[in-house]
Amino acid sequence: MEAGEVLASDSGIASGLARALGSGSQRVTEAACNSIMDLSASSLGRERLAGSPVLPRILSVFCQVESICEFVDSRTTKHPKKDTEANKISYLIIDTVVLLVSSCEVDKMQSMQQELVRSVLSLLYKVWKKVKLLRSSADCNNRKNQLQSREYEISKAIFNLSIDLASPACLEPDVVRKSIFGHAESNFENFVLAYWEKSPNLYRRRQNTQNDDPVFAALNSAFNLSTAPDAIIESFIKGLVSCPAIASDELDINSFLHEVHGSLGDAIKYRQDIRVLRTEEPSDQTSRVCVGEKHFFDDGTVFLDEDAFAEKCKHAFKNGYSIALRGMEFRSEKVAAIASALANLFGQPSVGANIYFSPPRSQGLARHYDDHCVLVWQLLGCKKWMIWPNPKPLLPRLYEPFDPLDCTLDDNSGGVEVLHEGDMMYIPRGYVHEAHTDVGESQMNAYTGYSLHLTLAIEVEPPFEWEGFAHIALHCWVEKQKLGGSRFDRSRAKEETLLFALVLHVAIRLLSNNDPIFRKACIVAAKLPSSSSCTTVHLRALRSSQRSTFDEIIRSIEKNCSFKEALKSIELAVQEKNDELFQWMSWLRHLPQEGDAGLRIDFCNILEALEELVEAFSSNPEQALVGFTGFKSRFCRYVVYEDACESFETLLQMYRTTRNQYMRGMLALHGGARVS
Repeated sequence: MEAGEVLASDSGIASGLARALGSGSQRVTEAACNSIMDLSASSLGRERLAGSPVLPRILSVFCQVESICEFVDSRTTKHPKKDTEANKISYLIIDTVVLLVSSCEVDKMQSMQQELVRSVLSLLYKVWKKVKLLRSSADCNNRKNQLQSREYEISKAIFNLSIDLASPACLEPDVVRKSIFGHAESNFENFVLAYWEKSPNLYRRRQNTQNDDPVFAALNSAFNLSTAPDAIIESFIKGLVSCPAIASDELDINSFLHEVHGSLGDAIKYRQDIRVLRTEEPSDQTSRVCVGEKHFFDDGTVFLDEDAFAEKCKHAFKNGYSIALRGMEFRSEKVAAIASALANLFGQPSVGANIYFSPPRSQGLARHYDDHCVLVWQLLGCKKWMIWPNPKPLLPRLYEPFDPLDCTLDDNSGGVEVLHEGDMMYIPRGYVHEAHTDVGESQMNAYTGYSLHLTLAIEVEPPFEWEGFAHIALHCWVEKQKLGGSRFDRSRAKEETLLFALVLHVAIRLLSNNDPIFRKACIVAAKLPSSSSCTTVHLRALRSSQRSTFDEIIRSIEKNCSFKEALKSIELAVQEKNDELFQWMSWLRHLPQEGDAGLRIDFCNILEALEELVEAFSSNPEQALVGFTGFKSRFCRYVVYEDACESFETLLQMYRTTRNQYMRGMLALHGGARVS
């Protein structure tokens, strides 16, 4: 092993192997591949070779071998009876490519030529699909000179190749903005100021305008809307792979790939990827709100037979079940372009997209509310929606448990809207709603009552609420104090500054549990086109409203943040040795901290920091209160809004980078433009 690592680390040997791969001799190429496989026995050996000229050379060879193209294009569902020399070298080259690419760290792939990567991706995807087709063959395992790469290894190689590949620009962000909110630059500003997180809003589309809408046309072609229900179901069911969740604050795509090792590219799983369900009819109108959902499949079911699964979905649809497919931004490039444009527009890391296909006279999801804002886009047919105002002043937080619905909710107190093709409706988070296709005979159309709609979920992650912005502002100010000299004379004063900062972080969190403004989305990073002076005016109006919100938050912090309440909750956690209630702080680890370990808060081991805090303040809590009050006052007086905005955008870009890498990887596993 050690000798192999030494050889793989020798740049001369790596260059020699690269030249051998391009020699044009089948014997020499085979020998070079076998040498690469030998030197790749250790992870360090693989890493060294993947970062050398060997990787681009083997990728070029992979695209040029004729027998590989013959292998993927053949219609047979069985392995060849004879192991010809051409087959052997093809399998060896494929195995070598898969081994090196799947072992390569993400940053090493960035220097690859984009055209070469696209060519490799296209062919490797075909290899992967062929291997999946052959897996049912009785003779596909344990045969010498067969393809050794496993399905998940090929899928990881596809994922790795694609994550830094530039996406084809199929829809510009400004085109998406105009399609949703209207052509005038003031439309988006008016939406944010009048409706965003406040009340629903309906956008009606005229038939003649929707035909000219490039975004609606793109979606129409993506889902084959001009065909019968069975064909529509097949258009978004065929070729699906599972999209496992990535942790909300995970910023290292390599960590995600390590977590899903062995399962990346698996068949879709029930509930995680898809739901087939209907809401049961209530026995009487008074019990409608408490009615439950009936699912066609069991939780966790994995659908290995794609054709059989599609047939079951068609059967379920004919029996009143709606089909809800999650993660469309990972399965369709056109949906991904729309979702990315919306995320930029609202200054958020990402936007989720689901598709819902419902039969006539049915209700899919039961009455509910969401922890995210939703844009509902009616693509086919029509659907009746009932929406109830949010009676609670606090918006629901993303990922937090849902409160049970009030079973006495009156049907007559809700608003009713019928969405027709092309219409779009905004539903704020926290607003209870339900939808069904029983819209009355007068509303029926040529599609005999069934409905297809896309939901775009604007999910506000914890760092990007105003509470998160307040934490970032505090962090930036504290970092400045650590670098400053006059007031804070080294050691003890700086340590106290960190402890007071930790208490204030906790106090801000406790305040956000009661003050509605902290729960709202912070959109200081919202992106609008700056192509005209008119646009600049509207950008200024939006930014002015954001600055006003920040000033209000600082006033609330100065007036209402309680040292005693924060210290009490910290003492309880330390006493019980339980930091579960402080896991919300974990994302703060992504903010840079200056100084040595003694002058940094370890947000990955927050209990230790809390214990140190309690020990420091327990002997003289009154003195600690005086110190904290002064610290809080200085923060509220001298905090710099622009510094916080800069750090906020830096963190946002870090989140976006990882989300975009995940999205591109998953799109590649769905064949890139498979449904586009």
